[in-house]
Amino acid sequence: MLQKIAPILFVLLFASCVKDVDFEQAEDIAISPVLEASLIFFDFQASQFSEPTGTAIVVEGDDLELDVFNDEFFRDNLIKGEFFFEVTNTIDRNFRADIIMYDANDQVTHAFAIDVTPDGNNEVVTTHTEVFEDVLLDQLKNTTRLEFILSMFPSPTGIPLDENSIGNIKMRSKATLFFLIDNE
Repeated sequence: MLQKIAPILFVLLFASCVKDVDFEQAEDIAISPVLEASLIFFDFQASQFSEPTGTAIVVEGDDLELDVFNDEFFRDNLIKGEFFFEVTNTIDRNFRADIIMYDANDQVTHAFAIDVTPDGNNEVVTTHTEVFEDVLLDQLKNTTRLEFILSMFPSPTGIPLDENSIGNIKMRSKATLFFLIDNE
């Protein structure tokens, strides 16, 4: 059977049409890579929010340097950014995560908040995606520092948290950056 098909394939191979190759097309190449990177991660136990009265607002905070946007490559080729946050709460308290972005002069370039509600001690997952395009993309490119503030609000029942309290609140987040690189 192979002996019958081989001559047909041979004829088709050498008798097929060949199109001229336009090597100038290489000048019009544009690539669109996507970069994903972790942003903020934490896992706090309820006992870390010890507050003896049950009526206090407890605040935890952290800073993250984002000098990557000072890089010329990022400034010239970044076309979109997305910050994705997933917060899992099993503590019977309301929380708010504030994300505040600053420029080199410590001026706020952008800020947003994520409200996290409880369901007793059942697991509640809250997600938020902040999209940076157009004007917000320019604000992102001017960002050099990100401040994260997690606030736990008082208990509606006044029951305090202590070293024996159960549950935790955890966050994971990532940045997805979209680029367009062309030779123009």
